[in-house]
Amino acid sequence: MGIKYFSQILCFCALINICFLPITTYGLLKISLKRVDQQHKTNFNNIKFARKLGTIEVGKRAEIIHLKNYMNSQFYGEIGIGTPPQKFAVIFDTAVSNLWVPSSKCNSSEACYLHSRYESSHSSTYTKIEAKLTGFLSQDNVEIGGLLVKNQIIFEITSEESITLVHAKFDGVVGLAFPDKSEGNANLIWYTMEEQKLLKKKVFSIWFNTDSEAESGGEVVFGGVDPNHFKGKHVYVPVTPNQNGIWQIEIGELFIGNQSSGYCQEGCPAVLDSGSPLLSGPAVIVVEINHAIGAKGVKSKECKEIISHNGEKIYDLLASGVNPDDICSQLSLCLNNGAQHMRNNLKTAQERINRKELLSFADELLCSACQKIVIWIQRQMKQRKTKKGILRYVRKLCFSFPTPRGDVEVPCENIPLMPHLTFTIGNKPFTFTPQQYIRTTRKHRKMTCRSQFSAVDLPSLPGAWIFGNVFMGVYHSVFDFSKPQVGFAEAVY
Repeated sequence: MGIKYFSQILCFCALINICFLPITTYGLLKISLKRVDQQHKTNFNNIKFARKLGTIEVGKRAEIIHLKNYMNSQFYGEIGIGTPPQKFAVIFDTAVSNLWVPSSKCNSSEACYLHSRYESSHSSTYTKIEAKLTGFLSQDNVEIGGLLVKNQIIFEITSEESITLVHAKFDGVVGLAFPDKSEGNANLIWYTMEEQKLLKKKVFSIWFNTDSEAESGGEVVFGGVDPNHFKGKHVYVPVTPNQNGIWQIEIGELFIGNQSSGYCQEGCPAVLDSGSPLLSGPAVIVVEINHAIGAKGVKSKECKEIISHNGEKIYDLLASGVNPDDICSQLSLCLNNGAQHMRNNLKTAQERINRKELLSFADELLCSACQKIVIWIQRQMKQRKTKKGILRYVRKLCFSFPTPRGDVEVPCENIPLMPHLTFTIGNKPFTFTPQQYIRTTRKHRKMTCRSQFSAVDLPSLPGAWIFGNVFMGVYHSVFDFSKPQVGFAEAVY
């Protein structure tokens, strides 16, 4: 599964509501994000939202799109497609290339009936291009705030089978990633803007307002930045060349409190995904974060079983210099290629009838748990901890695994005691306080607190982080497609 499609799934599984109205100030187009009631169906004609803007000096041909915010999980704005323009609530997604909206020809999906659908026959500037996958490419004018983007290629969706789309508050997506070679030559909206000389600079910037009480949910600015929403200078890092057409960068060491976690010292990939509501990372790291912040995780039977039967063996093999990648296969917990594993040595009383059981989901869990344990023990050994202390620590980690959804609850009263978490980007620290990485909600007078660190292992990009809304809510982000590079500065609300 490609990273872009994986990111769409993450986005849709967590998103629930979105909408915005454009306001133009000194040639800047702003699309605002605003929180809306969960049961409210997106209807811009019924939304009365107006905010008086101060003077913003961002230069000519820079459009600021004000966004609306639903529970810090969906940030969306409004665009118009066709002549006259048909209005749609959309997410501005840096992990997707295409601009897509439901088609009027989408008649078999419940999700389509619950959202605005594009009717090409009502537009005098429509041009049909070709059939494609579960929809087809079309060409029409797109209105984004005060900009009129002519002859933009759009993807009309004719089937939306995902149940999550039924409940989503947005209608479509404006892709802000790079072209994906596997998706043909559908032009990107920012590329079309530049080609038609609508922008002063080849950049767009994103700011998400995570203040739940604020009227404005954030901004997307095409062609510049809004200096009202960041302070200091941006730290820029180059985009890592990749085949997926995504905004991928390299990050450095991760610190939990003032102590190095031992992860990413030699660099880790990170994907900037404005359509994802969380801050996602490899499960092996997130489990340690969960333990450090006192999260109420779930017990991994596989982890507990391995540390009980083979914990000392793993430690001894590492101490003797055996390649860490070979340990789980030597213990018959993984096949030689590390992708699958066996648990015969732990269940000697049971004789397997069918060798296909080696590929079972249970075996996958066992191998994965073994690989995590090897990494944890190795990290602790580098810190010169005692064997007894290391094994005791890893046993505790076995109780800090994320839920099947990838997240965990934390005791709300412990938030002030939790450590800061710091990423290193461009050799500079980017810190998150507990108040920034813990999401607090109240339902029926009960307060619930959840960590915004989600465990996600990307098969196509091992060890990768996904920086979503949580990251962009703390750090104003600039996407420069002329270099290409991405810049980050502390956000101001």
